[in-house]
Amino acid sequence: MLKKVYDVKVIGTGLAVLYAMSLFIFMRFAGVVDLPFRTYFYILLFAILFVSAVAVISLQEWGRKLIVALNGVMFLCLFARYIPQIDMVPLAYIFMNIVVLLYFSQSSIRLYFHGKKFRKWYSILVVDDDEILLKTIRPLLISHGCSVLTAASGEEGLQIVKIQKPDMVILDVLLPKMKGREVCRVLKEDESTKNIPVVFLTAKDSSEDIEAEMAAGAAAHLTKPLNPRQLIATIRDILEPKHGQGKS
Repeated sequence: MLKKVYDVKVIGTGLAVLYAMSLFIFMRFAGVVDLPFRTYFYILLFAILFVSAVAVISLQEWGRKLIVALNGVMFLCLFARYIPQIDMVPLAYIFMNIVVLLYFSQSSIRLYFHGKKFRKWYSILVVDDDEILLKTIRPLLISHGCSVLTAASGEEGLQIVKIQKPDMVILDVLLPKMKGREVCRVLKEDESTKNIPVVFLTAKDSSEDIEAEMAAGAAAHLTKPLNPRQLIATIRDILEPKHGQGKS
C-alpha cells in the first residue's frame, strides 16, 4: 500500500513539473501584442493546476479535487477548440487530461487523500481476519499520519496490545476462536490496557449487537462496509475530542 502512496506522489510531482513548464511558456506569450484573452485564461488555469499538483504530493484532498475538476475544464476547452483542427499537440494534452481525470477519480486512489491530518501521530491496531479490509484501511490511516498494526485473530491482537500499547484498537466482532467482544472485555479488565479505546467495525448492526459491544467496553460502533470519512471522524472524536465533531 505504501508503494501506491509513493506512486501518487511521483505522479503529482510529474504533473507539477509539467504545469510549471506550461505556465512558464504561456507567461512568455504574455509579452505578445494583442494577446488573446484565452492566453490569460490558460495562465490562470496552469497556475492553479500547479498549486493543486503540489497539494497532491502531500495527499491533500482539495488538491485532488482541483486536479480532477480543472482537467475536466481543460479537456472541454481544448476539445471544443482544437479537435476540428486536428492539432496534435493539444490532442496530446486532451488525452493526458482524460488519463489524469480518470486516475484521480478512482475510489481506490481517493483513499490516500485526507482533508486534515490528526493533530499528532497515533498508533492504531486493526484486528480483523478480512485481508481486503486490512488492505483498504491501512493506507487510509497511514495517509492521516497513523502507524498501523494489524492482527488476524483476537489472541494475536491481545499480544500486540500488551507489547505495543496502541492509542486505539479497531476490532471486528466475528473473529476466529476468541471473538471480538471477549477481546474487548479482556482489554478493559486489564489495568494496563483498560484506557485504550476500542472501536468495533463489524457487519453485525442490530441494536442488541451494539448494546453488547458497549457493555463490553467499546467506545464506538461502526458498520461494514467501511466508510472512510465516518471512520476518520470517529477516531478524531475519540482521540481528539476538542477538535473532532466529525471533521476529516
